Amino acid sequence: MRTEGRQAAVVPIALSAAALLWPAVWNGYPLVFADTGTYLSQAIERHLGWDRPVFYSLFALPLHLTLTTWPVIAAQALLAAHTLHLVRRALLPDISAWWLLFGIGLLSLATSLPWFASQLMPDIFTGLLPLVLALLVLVPERLSRRERIWLVLFAAFMTAAHQSHVPLAAGVLLVLLPLRRRLGAPSLARFGVLTALSPLVLALFAMVAVNAVAFGRFSPSPFGNVFLLARVIYDGPGADALRRESPQAGWRLCRFINQLPPNSDDFLWRSDSPVVRAGGAREVSGEAGAIIVAALREAPGAEAHAFLRNGLSQIMRFASGDGLEPWPATVTPVIERDFPAFERSTYAAARQTKGGIAVPEWMQPLHRASAIAGVILCTAVLPIVLRRRHVASGFIVAVLLALLGNAAITGGLSGPHDRYQSRVMWLPPALALLASACLFRSGAGVASRLVAQAVASDTAPRAIPAGR
Repeated sequence: MRTEGRQAAVVPIALSAAALLWPAVWNGYPLVFADTGTYLSQAIERHLGWDRPVFYSLFALPLHLTLTTWPVIAAQALLAAHTLHLVRRALLPDISAWWLLFGIGLLSLATSLPWFASQLMPDIFTGLLPLVLALLVLVPERLSRRERIWLVLFAAFMTAAHQSHVPLAAGVLLVLLPLRRRLGAPSLARFGVLTALSPLVLALFAMVAVNAVAFGRFSPSPFGNVFLLARVIYDGPGADALRRESPQAGWRLCRFINQLPPNSDDFLWRSDSPVVRAGGAREVSGEAGAIIVAALREAPGAEAHAFLRNGLSQIMRFASGDGLEPWPATVTPVIERDFPAFERSTYAAARQTKGGIAVPEWMQPLHRASAIAGVILCTAVLPIVLRRRHVASGFIVAVLLALLGNAAITGGLSGPHDRYQSRVMWLPPALALLASACLFRSGAGVASRLVAQAVASDTAPRAIPAGR
């Protein structure tokens, strides 16, 4: 029966994946972002960037083979559809696999999901990661052995694909594992706990190993303190520390304290930024820790307040389509350098390359409304499924944790941007749809049992009273 079920799901999964790719088809080429060039070039040109893990690049290479990038987003869409299929099957096992096509069809119009599935970036995995971890923690008994092995490896890759995914995965596991019994899941043996933790362990091992060989630093993010440095400077305490300690500290950035650009993105990425002029991120990283410590020592309250303010701002910022402008300086050179003529011409003719693509105006408020409605519905349904000890409660908790954790990690530690939060705001509508279906099915089941009992009591033979 399991084999027949998997075979029956192949066509709905494939069609659902195709539905997720409509933005790329409309664009005429997979969507790109500023970081796409780095993610493509690392494996092709055999270099490691200071700011991006290599694992997404390694994932993409055997798919595009420096011929065309279309297979990369096709694989992403299939992975997204398959993950949602497993969640649907775990929560609604008695519903046809074709329900997946209906659900993903709605998500493809009403949420940001297809815009990330169609993009040459690891951001699609930010939303899939908490779902996969929830499957491993909450319902491993509803998965086959092969599916469990696959999900462990898939979750390990997703965790390692982006620096922000490490604390996100750790936070989800830290909450779900101790609370799983209260979330409607059966007890988990020691091996099951180790299985659930193994993706994070494998990801950390892979990241540390690569960075130790490449940079001589035993760290999952050897230069990640540069991002935090930028945040601390633009929150205020870091800039105050530079002014206070200069010039006696001898930090490379001291001489640029009066030449800071207007925002942290320019500080990190502009060609004439203080980071570049100070010798590059790798050189600045050696001093970043001391500057951060000096800032936090003098103004811990101000930095904590700024962290909370940025995180709250990030929760409120999730407009779809952030970053859909052309990227002639960061993406175009890689496409022209590493891909054949027909791929270059397709890329050059794309709407995005010409500056002519954006999320349609009518779709923007729809995305926002569905995201907010999803959060409200998930929050409203959660107490009900908790009382009923339904495992859907665990998936809702994982989704709400992902929203809060992603906002804190990206907004609080890097800086608020719409694309950061929009990559996870498709989760609440998806889980609201599934949880509502669970409640409807369970309610219908209770009603049908009550009707059957009533019918049975009416039709049962009755004893004839004595004397009649």
